[in-house]
Amino acid sequence: MTGVEVRDLGYVAWRDPWAWMETMKGKRWENLIQQERRHYHTLTSQTAVEREAKQMETELQRAQQYVTLDGYSIGGGAVNIVISGNSDLHWRWSWSKQTTPIDDIDVHGTVVWYVTKSDGNYKNHLICKNSSGTHRWTKSGVSSQVAVIHPYCYYVKVVNYFTTIEVCRCDAYTGKNERVLYREHDEQKDLILYKTSNRTLYVKSEDADSSRLFEITEAGMIPLFTRSLLQMPLGKGMDGKDCVLTKQKQKDNWTAHGFPVSEWMVPKQEIEWVNLVLGLLCTIYEGSQTIWFCSPKKKPYPLVSIKVGVLEPDRWSQWEGSIHQFVIVKSPFSIPYLIRITNNRVFQVENKHRIMHPLSFPTLAIHRFHALSTDGQRVPYVIISEKGCTPVAQFIYVYGAYGSSTPVNWPHQNWYPLLKRKWAIIFAMVRGGGDIDAAWANAARRENRHVSIDDFEAVIRAAQQKHKLGPDKTVIYGRSAGGVPVGAMVSRYPNGELMGAAFTEVPYVDVLRTSSNPALPLTKGEYKEFGNPREKILNFKELLSVSPANTLPPDGAPGVFVMSHVGLLDRQVYAYESVKWIQKLRGAASDEERDAKHPKGKYVMFERKEAHQYKPIRFPHFRGMDLAILSEWANGTLRW
Repeated sequence: MTGVEVRDLGYVAWRDPWAWMETMKGKRWENLIQQERRHYHTLTSQTAVEREAKQMETELQRAQQYVTLDGYSIGGGAVNIVISGNSDLHWRWSWSKQTTPIDDIDVHGTVVWYVTKSDGNYKNHLICKNSSGTHRWTKSGVSSQVAVIHPYCYYVKVVNYFTTIEVCRCDAYTGKNERVLYREHDEQKDLILYKTSNRTLYVKSEDADSSRLFEITEAGMIPLFTRSLLQMPLGKGMDGKDCVLTKQKQKDNWTAHGFPVSEWMVPKQEIEWVNLVLGLLCTIYEGSQTIWFCSPKKKPYPLVSIKVGVLEPDRWSQWEGSIHQFVIVKSPFSIPYLIRITNNRVFQVENKHRIMHPLSFPTLAIHRFHALSTDGQRVPYVIISEKGCTPVAQFIYVYGAYGSSTPVNWPHQNWYPLLKRKWAIIFAMVRGGGDIDAAWANAARRENRHVSIDDFEAVIRAAQQKHKLGPDKTVIYGRSAGGVPVGAMVSRYPNGELMGAAFTEVPYVDVLRTSSNPALPLTKGEYKEFGNPREKILNFKELLSVSPANTLPPDGAPGVFVMSHVGLLDRQVYAYESVKWIQKLRGAASDEERDAKHPKGKYVMFERKEAHQYKPIRFPHFRGMDLAILSEWANGTLRW
């Protein structure tokens, strides 16, 4: 199906003259890549951009030093977990300095089982290894999770990198005697392991709308709370029964089952995670997170609270029955740090990581406001800028999909060069994201995808009014699924009436074509998020109205400067999507050859060795170049 011009859904068909790009092969494709690289080079080779890009790269490298944390010990102190980059994890033996990147790990004595990416991008290997360095066994084609309950190792098998199909177990020490415990026949469902308190293991078969919960025992899989819509497993309680939070509807508050959680006075905000044994519960509301201490029949009280940011718990405390809970704190209010919660008290963990090139970060002004969307919904957004300064330009971030919370984090790790140059960074917490609750996320799915776009427009307008900045000082940004609202804004205001520049990374912009192609790795699994236009006319109609590649006027977007950065190894959002979009942005009046010679302010850059996420070591270089271009654009000195 990929590469065929005509897409026929039975009730409707259309032709895409750019479909040949989808194979990403052949001389024609290579020539186009080289031409687009030359276009981008006309930006990066400008003296001012080149000079500023080097400076920004250095600034990002130095800022990144502060997100590397010594971490914590697991496995009774045998293994240390080191945190770096965007919460990337590495493990090492406590007596060794050699680290290995991981997605997950489990430890028993001097044996570890860990999942790592063999190709650095997508292909996971599950490895069993002892402290002497001997590899006991390896399995490939697995998800990013592993759990060991003596004498078994549990994991999930995948096909096509992303589609989870089977929950399996094998002998933990030999890798033999593999047994399939459960096979998922619904390709829209994802299988997720939950390692909970008292070493109780669960699996959920879930999509955006609902889930089914099973407890994994030595005898097999036991379905739990089958009449509920959603479940959050917490582990075995004091009476040996399963403690689980359930919902009957997306908009409901969680209902607690099992002692002691059923006796807790649970806060009303959306629950992010729970440590059952230590009585800890984390909630979120409009990006504000709080860790509460809960106990039976007593009002919960807050232990840690941040007005905006993220509290990332370690994944092993309750699984190992530890008396400590470690949490990474990332917010605009301070440099990232690690805390330990013990006996209902909070202790900051000293970070011994050496800062080679110290930076002095100015105090930030952080404010939360609300914009009024088209339907009257109040949409939260956060503005971050250097305290006491009047912003010279603004950079507006959006995502709004999959129920994922907006990654405000510590903004210097990604946007330090802009903050240093007196820019304001705005985070739009639109519907579709996970900044409030499940109902907020569900409000922009499928036939309501336009809602997140309306929310985004409301935030852009509100931020411009706050800062008295016009389109010529406004850059909108989205990566991956954030490409939908960014691209939709460009289509709505192609002459630059709302924003003058759009910056995207690996953007999802060919939405209708991708959502109607079940041969692609992620399409079927995302029907509940973006809809299935092959079967539902309403889904087709909605995607046709929001898909950036399908909503541009014939002359493209002549008034908007657009830049996209993609990886040729990406298997989540293929690079050809950006290429198609860029060609259409230049306008259909010109034929392909003329488009190739005249970028018309529309640029796409390819990285041959990168996938959906930049490798941490290369991130400052790529991001520095792009931010330098945007800085010069806002200054009015960029030649484009």
